[in-house]
Amino acid sequence: MLVVRPLATGGLAAHVDHEVALLREIGVGVHESAVQIPARPHPAKDLRTVRTLRREIVSLGPRAVHAHGLRAGALAALAARPGSAVGPRPVVTLHNRTLGSRSVRMIGTLLLRIIARRADTVLCVSPDLLEDARSAGARDARHAVIPAPGTGTRTGTGPRTDPDTSPVPADPLHPTAPDAPAGADATARRDTPGLDVLVLARLAEQKGLDTLLDAAAWLRDSTTPIRIRIAGDGPLREQLSTRIRAEELPVDLLGHRADVPALLAAADLVVSSARWEGQPVGLQEALRAGRAIVATDAGGTRWVTGEAAQLVPVGDPGSLAAAILRHADPQVRRRAEEASRDRADQLPTEADLMQQLLDVLALGASRR
Repeated sequence: MLVVRPLATGGLAAHVDHEVALLREIGVGVHESAVQIPARPHPAKDLRTVRTLRREIVSLGPRAVHAHGLRAGALAALAARPGSAVGPRPVVTLHNRTLGSRSVRMIGTLLLRIIARRADTVLCVSPDLLEDARSAGARDARHAVIPAPGTGTRTGTGPRTDPDTSPVPADPLHPTAPDAPAGADATARRDTPGLDVLVLARLAEQKGLDTLLDAAAWLRDSTTPIRIRIAGDGPLREQLSTRIRAEELPVDLLGHRADVPALLAAADLVVSSARWEGQPVGLQEALRAGRAIVATDAGGTRWVTGEAAQLVPVGDPGSLAAAILRHADPQVRRRAEEASRDRADQLPTEADLMQQLLDVLALGASRR
């Protein structure tokens, strides 16, 4: 099969890497296209991209072409079936909504119509994208399976441990005393006033971090000590840092971190303030870690959290602050943590992703 991806980072890139690794593990021949597809349209470059993709298709003879994202999907669909139903099976996964000016949205609508007309299957990471694809006339539009990496089977297939009492790594946010048992500080802290809030997010507009800082300003003078820590990096780092310093907000920017499981173990509450999400892997990780969650009701977030998280409106800092403050109560957190562990048992796994890929790409007979 041929994989076509845009020039993107974050969740989209991670999901494509995940897909490629899983398929190669079972012996599917996967070739990644050499085309470079930027976020903005360019007629001459886009035409060259379609021609390059057609040459790759003729040369490789793939059974299927799987493109990720709106622009990559439309260009790949044009290349895979240039005006006919002959050619490899085109499948497109839609990862993001088209936001911006009226002209940008009009281009997005046109690209979606191309995909709906030419792709055999359109996979959508959120309910709103699924509705858009069906409205555009997609013959086969489905919910995309986006599991967190390393989830080969359901969490409920084995014994479940209680994160409140099981050992955890040394607390990366509040170091444990040298003679204290591992996890003692994190366990004790959940029974005392105060709240350590963890946010896993790229520092970009989509993540609604301006709303988070507005909420932090509401919480700054609370009688309950609250500290918000954001793990992630991105283009808004300097802007956010400047505002945090100027307003003396109870927020720390941790930068990129490779120890997310330890951060989750040390946190009391995980928060997402996103303006839009597909199926956020960070919230899946929080559910599997048994953490309480507050999140904006954005895109596919509800698909991930079910009833486990307290969801608040997008762009409403007052509601976000109130929901965070509510979780300063240890009993509220314990109920939320149990709900998270129950929901984790229902999350999709790598096996579910593999089955969907083999199905929609018709690769069952192509392993070698």
